[in-house]
Amino acid sequence: MSLISHTESLSALRRLQARIYADFRDTRFTGRGFLRWAGIVILALLIAALITLYFLDWNQLRGPVGHYASVRAGREVRIDGNLKVELFRWQPHVEIGGLYIGNPSWTVGRPQGAAIKQAVLEFRLVPAIFGHLILPDVELNDADVLVVRDASGRTNWDADPAGAAASWHVPPINRFLVKDGHLEIDDAVRKLKFLGIISSQERAGLDTGNGAVNAFQLTGTGTLNGNKFLADVHGGPLIHVDENKPYAFAADITAGDTHAVLNGDILHPFHLDRFNAQISFSGNNLSDLFYLTGLAMPRTPPYRISAQLTRDPALYRLTGLQGVLGNTDLHGDLTIDVAGNKPMLRGNLTSRVLDFRDLGVVVGGGKSAPNAAALPDTVLHTERLRQMDADVGYAADSIRSQDFPLRGLVTHVDLKNGVLDLRPLSFAFNQGKLSGSLKIDGGPAIPVTTLDASITGIQMENFIRSPDKPLGGMVEARALLTGRGNTVHKAASSASGTATAVIPSGRIRHSLAEWMGIDVLNALSLTLTGDQSDTGLRCAVVHFSASNGVLTSQQFVIDTDPVLVQGSGTIDMNQETLDLRLQGKPKNFQIFRLRAPISITGPWDHPELGVDAKQIVTQGALGAGLAVVNPFAAIFAFLDPGLAKNADCAGLIGTAKDQGAPIKTSNPAKAEH
Repeated sequence: MSLISHTESLSALRRLQARIYADFRDTRFTGRGFLRWAGIVILALLIAALITLYFLDWNQLRGPVGHYASVRAGREVRIDGNLKVELFRWQPHVEIGGLYIGNPSWTVGRPQGAAIKQAVLEFRLVPAIFGHLILPDVELNDADVLVVRDASGRTNWDADPAGAAASWHVPPINRFLVKDGHLEIDDAVRKLKFLGIISSQERAGLDTGNGAVNAFQLTGTGTLNGNKFLADVHGGPLIHVDENKPYAFAADITAGDTHAVLNGDILHPFHLDRFNAQISFSGNNLSDLFYLTGLAMPRTPPYRISAQLTRDPALYRLTGLQGVLGNTDLHGDLTIDVAGNKPMLRGNLTSRVLDFRDLGVVVGGGKSAPNAAALPDTVLHTERLRQMDADVGYAADSIRSQDFPLRGLVTHVDLKNGVLDLRPLSFAFNQGKLSGSLKIDGGPAIPVTTLDASITGIQMENFIRSPDKPLGGMVEARALLTGRGNTVHKAASSASGTATAVIPSGRIRHSLAEWMGIDVLNALSLTLTGDQSDTGLRCAVVHFSASNGVLTSQQFVIDTDPVLVQGSGTIDMNQETLDLRLQGKPKNFQIFRLRAPISITGPWDHPELGVDAKQIVTQGALGAGLAVVNPFAAIFAFLDPGLAKNADCAGLIGTAKDQGAPIKTSNPAKAEH
């Protein structure tokens, strides 16, 4: 039997050799033989690999695994504790002890990005083979995570140049447990320093005391732009979370005087860039939202605003926005696109009633600064204009104002590359309008402001607050000024340009006209008798040139039927003072007239009206001298033959039109008397 077995073995060996020789005859591969032997080799290697992995001591691979992760992440990654992997199960199990993740090299002095004492996770094998990672279980014990963002906007966790604008997708997690977690945020862009505690207690019946069941919670304190910052973010249990069903969350954030509350749903759990939420926020100044949102908002009075907030995925939508800013209501829709290098704000806003006093706060004055000067000196943060772009329309149906009969406002805000352009900027009056544009170039270190404003078809009576209207007529005016500075006062104090105003024709109280000519006898008689009659205002033309914030008169003529008034002087926008002289010349014989100019001097809010005493003294001295010769001759010093002629109103108005005044009305004075 032994001999027979040996013979059979030799025979089988010879047959195997013959088959191998047949496959590799003449050192050439046959297709069938290659496939057969390739399959045998791969299967052998796979079996060897599986046996090796099964009996492998994974702690021996901590160094190679850390090195591989460091190369891929561009930062130091290492495992200082035990590494345990159980691959041979439908849900492979991984335990990592002492996981350390470093920061990029630019975070000088902050080498550690994250340190986790123990991390446990399980993943589903079959979906992972096909590239879909599902984590049935994730546990983090004693985890410290640091988030840093520098002034340029890059963060220590950016995986690509898209940075914060990139979508953040977390693999689906069915059970998430965090014990003793800490989150630190150091954000130079938002000026935010925050230290929070993260907890995730996966107990389905956990009650927060107000009837809500919460499992995930992030609470912490810090500072935002030097103000106290509080955050409380929480959500429901993550047990059996379905990635195709919304996950509810809530957030309550306080930053100084700003308070924001969100209640909503993440539409597809673990896709954190898609959510819906009802948001409400309030505070003392809308511009304070810059450090919380990155949006450059105007200064406002105290506000309350609510809206439906939707993100999908780099586009934020604020729909159904409504609220109040001071005494002004606000409604509309906005979108914020963060896909680019900086946010882009678009939309339309409206107000049913705009309180004119609230506009004063926008430029740094108004109710928030009751003792402020006429030109506010509050710093306008024009450097923020470079942080975003905007394309927003605004309209107010009506305006509440104690000073002017304003009817409505229409403007369009265009902000691009640090240049803010309000065009058009149009205020409607009961008759006529004030329109133009306002441009602020925030690109230079010292911003440049350009104002182009025109008044058309507005009655002079609209600018007189007294119920007695001693002056009437249609005003046409234009101001074109350019200044430099980060406050309204500084921009005005350095302004250059021109300002022109014209009343082509109108009326003036007769007594006022006589007083401007200092016809004492006639003016006093009209005043004492209470005469309210008017006389003709043939035209009024005033033209100023501005340089370094000082407006100097180039043309100053007020032509009335009885008196021709010529003026001169300056308006100082730095000191906010007036220094004007008005010299009236009668057109008819006057018995008692003082040949002295009227002066208007002092601060804008309380100017002083007076008469040049030196010339009165000179005229009085002349009268006294004549009285020495003959007492009756003294009267000649106060007589005026009334030789003044009518002004060339047509020529003056034509010149004013050439200088930019928006003259549209005809001039009745062109038909000379």
